[in-house]
Amino acid sequence: MSALGPQDRNRVCIAALAGAHGVRGAVRLKLFTQTPEAIAHYSPLYLEHSDTPITLRLTGPIKGGWAARLDGVDNRDQAQALSGKKLYTTREALEAAALSDADQEEDSYFLADLAGLSVLSPTGAPLGVVRTAHDFGSGDLLELTLDAPAPGLGKSVLLPFERRFVPDVDLAGRQITVDLALWLDLQNDSKSDISEASDADSSAP
Repeated sequence: MSALGPQDRNRVCIAALAGAHGVRGAVRLKLFTQTPEAIAHYSPLYLEHSDTPITLRLTGPIKGGWAARLDGVDNRDQAQALSGKKLYTTREALEAAALSDADQEEDSYFLADLAGLSVLSPTGAPLGVVRTAHDFGSGDLLELTLDAPAPGLGKSVLLPFERRFVPDVDLAGRQITVDLALWLDLQNDSKSDISEASDADSSAP
């Protein structure tokens, strides 16, 4: 993982370039925004370790991400040379886009804001810390580092970022509330269902 440069410290990563798409200079993008189209509202955009704004236009969905065009990138070699680079915008641009969205929830925040927050139980007991947040396309996940290992899982767990498991996020207080017991109970119930189904299959004539 590359270290953040001084240019990137006040910015938020919204995508990563994953190589060339085709032969005319299009790039493959892995987007970290909730909706792909949101990237059109973020300006300025920067490649990591650069202070030069870039112009980017999405051209359509592709397997595993989106295709896009960057001004000044006109062939496959140039596009491939950008593979692995991260794409940033300013926090001000993200906040301005959020404020302009009439449907935006009042308690909105960015996944990047959650890294490093303390994790508390519903009763206020310390559980650990948020290591990072992931968006794998099927739902946001919080990677937690727990103070004590969870049964059968160890100290590192991936928790779905859903209100039933994360009822409160307090950015000002640098903490979140996590109902870890509820999530573990559901995990155990799921394992029991699978085990019972397997036993039923094995006993069938």
